[in-house]
Formats: sequence, C-alpha cells, structure tokens
Amino acid sequence: MKLARYCLLSLCLFSAPVMGQQKNQGAPSPLIEGKLMYVGTMPQNLDAWIVNDLSIWGKYKPTRQIEGVDLVMKAYEPETEVQYKMRKGIPQPKEVRKDPKRKNVMFSIIVEDWVTGYQVWQVDIIDRKPKRDENTAPSEDAEINARGLSSQQIAQAITRELRRYVDHLGSQPGVH
Repeated sequence: MKLARYCLLSLCLFSAPVMGQQKNQGAPSPLIEGKLMYVGTMPQNLDAWIVNDLSIWGKYKPTRQIEGVDLVMKAYEPETEVQYKMRKGIPQPKEVRKDPKRKNVMFSIIVEDWVTGYQVWQVDIIDRKPKRDENTAPSEDAEINARGLSSQQIAQAITRELRRYVDHLGSQPGVH
C-alpha cells in the first residue's frame, strides 16, 4: 500500500512540470498581446523620441508610469571593469587597446513582460558606423550600428527593429 502511494506521489510530481511546459508553449508572445508599454529613462534623451515613435506606430500606448503596464522598455549601459597597473608604486588605469573584433556596446535596450519579468526583446546599440543596405532577419536579439547617428535616428532605428520583430511574430502561425 505504501509503495502504491509513493508511486502515485512521484507520478504527480514528475508529470506536473511537463504539463506546465506544454501549456506554456502555445501561449502568445507578450509583444503580440501587449498594449501598454512603459518607457524608462534612457541615455541621450532617447526615451522621448521612442515614446513619440511608438505613439505614431500605434501598436503600443507608451506611458511614463510603470503600474499596470503590459511591457517594460529599459536601457542598460554595460559595466566595464577598470584594470590598473602600477607605475612608480602608484596604481594607474591601464590603457585599453581597441579590438576590432570586440563589440563596443554603448548601451542595450530591453523589453520585458511586466508580469513575469521575462525578457522578450533586446537590442544592443553598438559604436560602429552603420552599413548601407544592411538587411538582417528580425530576431529577439538585434544590433544597431549607431556611430554618427543622432538621438532621433537611433530611436527610429530601435522602433523599426522592434516593429520588424513584432510583425515577424505576428506572421508566424500558432503565435496569436
């Protein structure tokens, strides 16, 4: 009798996570379902331009109050460690050589589901010259080359990439 109880208990414990995963797979993306988006403060006054571009697009209603929103858009600047070397017994910052293969990320914009905290989209703003006729497939993790662009142009590029990804998600069967 005890063996039957333990078998039933273990069956319930092992099947619950699997059933939860199956239920979640058919759920629509928060980018498709969301309507209200909080836009946090961003460097170079990008937040004002992004709010304007999102309003023009009309898919999301941008707001400056985080309570009750569906999506949250925030900017993060990468943390860099300063390395030191000793010169005449005094620690001095080490000069960092520019590596052409390394991405120089100025900052990242992240869109996440407010309820779950799950990151649904990210774009890295990179300190490189934009390439002409650069067409990449829309993805959850995009990059924008922004050297020499104004704040308005960067905000337009961010909104354009987000729109391309949302349209891509909307065109896929089974996502709605």
